[in-house]
Parts: sequence; structure tokens; C-alpha cells
Amino acid sequence: MRRTLRSIAAVAPVLGAALLLIACGSSVQRLPPGKPPTPKSVTRADPGGDAHDPHLAALTRLLKAPWGRRNDKDNQLHVPTPDWKNWKRVRYWGVEHFVGFRYGDDHHAIAVAFVIDVKEDEPLDSASCIARFEKSGRQRAKSYSVELSPISTHYTQWEGHPVVVKYVDAYIDMGMSRNFYSGAYAAYPAYTDACLVYAVAVPWRDQEDTARAVRDRFVDEGFNQMFPKTETRPYRKE
Repeated sequence: MRRTLRSIAAVAPVLGAALLLIACGSSVQRLPPGKPPTPKSVTRADPGGDAHDPHLAALTRLLKAPWGRRNDKDNQLHVPTPDWKNWKRVRYWGVEHFVGFRYGDDHHAIAVAFVIDVKEDEPLDSASCIARFEKSGRQRAKSYSVELSPISTHYTQWEGHPVVVKYVDAYIDMGMSRNFYSGAYAAYPAYTDACLVYAVAVPWRDQEDTARAVRDRFVDEGFNQMFPKTETRPYRKE
């Protein structure tokens, strides 16, 4: 199965656009319902393998696999991801970001890191950083007609700093279909001259509870594992 990424966004203020995926046909021979995928069928391109429901199988891997980290191509930032070897580094169209990743070619989950410049006379803390991020993304999200549930807040610690985490459910209508996602994002005073924001989004595709559970795992266990490798703002080297 292959999906075409038309545009990305976070669950509204989160990434500021909308993750729209178009399903195509598949020639994979699927196992009966309830059976896990055969190990040899699980790949970076298809972490759900030959399971009857590959999206459910992929999300289940994200719930159970140990945490690891994926890095940008210049090794300036390591972001937390479960089952880290099966996340692919990608660029997302239409959203300015530092580095992005997808879980499988079918985008069973996405993760994106943003770097936001902070002027010398502006506060540099998690709450201020997340407010800047939400302000910049609000108008873009509106242009894509993203609808949000009430946004909830979680607090965690990262390298001795309090970190604000926001999480939300969202949907966007596309033609006759409605696409639902669960997402979360956290802001870090990671650099002397910039904020770091890390956002994840998980499409439901008839697996609402499991998608939310994956999102909640990032909230509860993942966001405090961020690992920037530089003290000053990282730059993507072309």
C-alpha cells in the first residue's frame, strides 16, 4: 500500500497545516485478523508488515517497542522515537521545519522538529516558546479548516527545565471523508538563541483508541528524552 502526502500539518496549531493521505491499492497477501505480522514482512517501508490491519500492527509496534532516537542528516539533533530504526527522515511540503520523520510509507505516524528564533530581549522558556509556536501556526491551520478538540496540557521535566506539552485530537474534511488524528507537541529552551518544538501526529484510520495511546506514550514517556547536540541554533545544511 502506498500513500501520497498532499500536505502536512500538525493537528492544527501544532504543525500548522493538515496531514492528508490518499490510500492506493495493495498487493500484499494479508494474514487472518488477530495474527501479528510475520517478522520478515516488517520493514521500514511497511512496519505493519503483512498483518490483516497493517495500521493497527504498526501502532502496536509503537506502543511496545523500546525508545530510541532518530537524527537529522548533520547529526545536530536526536529526537525520541519508539522502534527508531523504522522511522525514515523526510522533508514535508508546505511547512517550514528543521527535520521530519515518518513511520512507514503509509505515514502511520509522523514526527517533526521546528526551531524558532528568539530575540535577545525576549524570554526563552518552554511556556514562551510554545506560545510563539501556536501563534505562528494558528492562521495556517485555519486556512486548512482543521477542527480541534479542546487542547490539554501536560508538564514534564527536561534537563532540569520545566517543559510544557500540549495534546489534542483533530479532524479535517476532504471531499466526502473526514480524517481524524491525535497529536501532541512540546517546546524546549534548548538553545541560547532559539526554541525547539517537537510535534507528533497519529492518524486514527478506525483505530482511535490505539492512535491516542501512541500519542499518549509520547506525552508520558517520550518528550522528556529530547537530545539536542548543539548549544546554539542548528541549521539545515543544504
